Amino acid sequence: MFIKEFEYHRPDNLEEACSLLAKLPEAEVLAGGTDLLTDIDTGIRKANHVVSIRRIAELTQIQDLGGKIAIGAACTARGVESSPLIQKYFPEIVEMIPLFASPQVRTMATIGGNICSAVACGDFPVILIALGAKVELISLNGTRLVQLKDYFLANKKTVRMKGEILTRILIPKKSKISASHFLKFQRRASNSLAVASVAAFLDIQEAICKEARIVLGAVAPTPIIAKDASKSLLGKKVNGQIISKAAELARQEARPINDVRGSVDFRRQLVYVLTKQAIKQVVLKCFP
Repeated sequence: MFIKEFEYHRPDNLEEACSLLAKLPEAEVLAGGTDLLTDIDTGIRKANHVVSIRRIAELTQIQDLGGKIAIGAACTARGVESSPLIQKYFPEIVEMIPLFASPQVRTMATIGGNICSAVACGDFPVILIALGAKVELISLNGTRLVQLKDYFLANKKTVRMKGEILTRILIPKKSKISASHFLKFQRRASNSLAVASVAAFLDIQEAICKEARIVLGAVAPTPIIAKDASKSLLGKKVNGQIISKAAELARQEARPINDVRGSVDFRRQLVYVLTKQAIKQVVLKCFP
């Protein structure tokens, strides 16, 4: 692969990285590079300067902050998968990662890169939104937290401003009576891009659903919460009839397009099937 020429920068700390991004024209952040370098080569993204964050140790840490777990944006998918903290508190993320990409890509691709690419078929954003995650953005002007559900504006567009770096993903710890599950459909094992994906999160107390989030991926310009489907579960005992109704509402809320991977009707049907399956798996996790 021939990569177009750019100037490479390798800062040692966040302040230096933010300074470079703020002053350099057409600068991009490099973490794993599995998306960025391909996009530069194909012209999807232009970069005269590439700022690597690989030497910034704090961005590769996974920390227990009491009520939440913080994942450094430069953590690879493999690093997240093998983390004892993630295995303990968020096994649904560990279950998702083998679906994310090939083993070779998982050793390089980062969780922050998957979020910042902001492609409709991204996997990490779907499960993380279901879990109520926030992202931390740092620049020379300070730090701000953004709910991940509000981070995406359109396909490949986010609220991240020039000079900002996504540094951490903050996930609130779940109660023992809540669970989530991620599913996706892909055309074949060697092609890991989602045709459609669904993540379901439920908090069930005394057999009644108190909190619910149904998140859809690859069926709209950005990951979306199926609001009507989520609301339909609240205050109810989650049985087969309620699950089917939620799945039908999710199908109606999807906004897919026709492309080489699937038609609009096919994707809507996938949303219906995947939503039913994901909710059933969550119920099984809550009541093993």
